[in-house]
Amino acid sequence: MQGFSFSKFWRKRGLLLILIGGLVGLVGLGAVLLLNTPPPGPPLTLAPYPGSTPTPTLALPVPTSLQPTPALPAPTDSVISPTSTSTPRPTPILAATPTPEPPTPTPTVQPRAVGLNPQHGIHAPIGFQWTDTQRQALSGFKDASGRSGAPGLVLALSSDVKASNNSKSVRMEEDLHQYARQGSQVFIRMYPQRFPGGLSEDADKLSYLNTISGTPEDVAGDIFRFVDEQQRRNGWHFTQIIPGNEPNIEWPDELYYQNLLPWSSPGDPKKYQVMNRFFAEVYRAWQRRVAQPDAAAYHDVALYFPPLAQDARANSSFYAGFYYYDGQRPIGNLYDTLREAVELYGRFSWHNYFQPGRACQDVSANSFPDWLKRGLEKGWPAVIGEAGWAPDKLPLASQSDSRARLVQFGQLLGLKWEARLYLDERPQWRTQDDTIDGARFEDDLRQFAGSCHLGNLKLKQPVGIAVWLAGSEGNFIAALGVEPGTNGLIRRWLRDWAALRL
Repeated sequence: MQGFSFSKFWRKRGLLLILIGGLVGLVGLGAVLLLNTPPPGPPLTLAPYPGSTPTPTLALPVPTSLQPTPALPAPTDSVISPTSTSTPRPTPILAATPTPEPPTPTPTVQPRAVGLNPQHGIHAPIGFQWTDTQRQALSGFKDASGRSGAPGLVLALSSDVKASNNSKSVRMEEDLHQYARQGSQVFIRMYPQRFPGGLSEDADKLSYLNTISGTPEDVAGDIFRFVDEQQRRNGWHFTQIIPGNEPNIEWPDELYYQNLLPWSSPGDPKKYQVMNRFFAEVYRAWQRRVAQPDAAAYHDVALYFPPLAQDARANSSFYAGFYYYDGQRPIGNLYDTLREAVELYGRFSWHNYFQPGRACQDVSANSFPDWLKRGLEKGWPAVIGEAGWAPDKLPLASQSDSRARLVQFGQLLGLKWEARLYLDERPQWRTQDDTIDGARFEDDLRQFAGSCHLGNLKLKQPVGIAVWLAGSEGNFIAALGVEPGTNGLIRRWLRDWAALRL
């Protein structure tokens, strides 16, 4: 049999080979382009911010006035507001009027012998939970005279206040209202929070997210809907509102869906420049909204500047601070970039997590810039919306050792025939009832709230403290004061914190 010679075949059929090769190349290129083409859909574009009203392709049309209005007088710091006797309201401009729910009768509350201390506070349960045990835990706080009742302060998420999974179907907001009538301060943090990502989304339909994009007018609309629905439902509304939370880490970085964002990391100064403009415009948008005739009942709503996430790097010399870094060296304070917005609000909130045994060393207030300290000492109302142990102290090594990685790999492969490859029943977390680095959580709380949470600040009025966290049915299981479930036990640290005569 005669052997095949490619050189002879090339001389006779070279042109045919070139044509076949070109055809194969075109087919391959087409397949690559087809596989890399994104699915069809409307384009998402970054909203031009600030200076113009964005109209993104997928935005929900919300009519709004672009005419500036004079600043309103500073609202009072009352926690609740009674039913307004103003004239009937026209249809709101930024929010549709909800179907009214029948008001819930409010029982008489006996007066307290002593005033409640807002430093003796707690973060309400999250995850739409308000069980019998959680209600018991939050109504068992002792005051300075030893009488049990409401905490001195409670912070709750706006998405949780209608939770009622208890034997009497009492909504969380109803109990919070009773606390307020006993003298407790109640703060509401809007959840999910908005950020300027260029797409105006429906907060009600995306409430499982920490953040959703939108405009300052969207934020004002969210706040209006919250207080207006509460007023119609109950005949009163809460008035101390925090319109965001730790935006330096909860706002996304670089990319949101198909949108490129103008910052690239939590430490990018551009992020704080946008944040400053955004929250300043949120404040102005709320002023414009509350100046409308249908919002006359809500002039008492006060906005507090949202807290940043603090430095929480293990073994950092600057733990609990708020800095830009060059490697390990701080080169600027994040709050300096936010000064315009913070001073516009004139009300401030922050978080303070500390390492076990270091409640009076890891104090966030010590890292505030001088102008912020002066504002607080001048009398700005303020609250520490979350305080507690650093989360990084709670995971156990079993979460990331070789066996845990093997189990994770087995789960990824979907193995079910060998339990060692897909089950790991070892403890994964410590809890705040454990002694860590020789410290007990309740001892740290007593020290933090009683003597050192303000560092060297000299304030004219107390700053409330919401200890994180009373309860949850999702994340943060290790940091809870009440075990999950309808009959979950109250942990030792929360019993001790509630029993403190502060």
